[in-house]
Amino acid sequence: MRPVTNLSAATLLTAVILIGGGWFSSIMSPKAETAGSVAEVTHNGLMVEVRGVRNAKGQVIVTIYDNAAALARYDDEDYVDYKIVPAIEGTVFADFPALTEGPYAVSIFHDENGDLKFGMDGFTPLEGYGTSGAVGPYDEPPFDRAAVSPGAVKIEMFYLR
Repeated sequence: MRPVTNLSAATLLTAVILIGGGWFSSIMSPKAETAGSVAEVTHNGLMVEVRGVRNAKGQVIVTIYDNAAALARYDDEDYVDYKIVPAIEGTVFADFPALTEGPYAVSIFHDENGDLKFGMDGFTPLEGYGTSGAVGPYDEPPFDRAAVSPGAVKIEMFYLR
């Protein structure tokens, strides 16, 4: 079992936002590996392209899950991998070359102020978020719809403010 990092607590917040439940902030692991902001060509693994990043403030957190139960709970002990990528306006990339089996579900959020917490104003998110397979800001796809195979995957960042 992995040590608790609280990384996936932030992605749990994505689920809570999408289904209209209670809101909370989560603290991210401060020792996360930083990924590049420019796509590198890889022929193996998973390459996540995050589209619609509204500015270059802070960073984008990308978390990968490999099972439905972990995704449904946004389990902070049962994620496969994650990266913290410096934000740039437009599109950022996170490369996971070791993730070659799949399927995987991907959860993202834009930590604009760099505090490693998902910014909220009451029940309204102040920062962007998204999940693979989501078709809108209130869509919380189940694992079978969120699942992607190794290769390139594009995810839209949603902002409510």
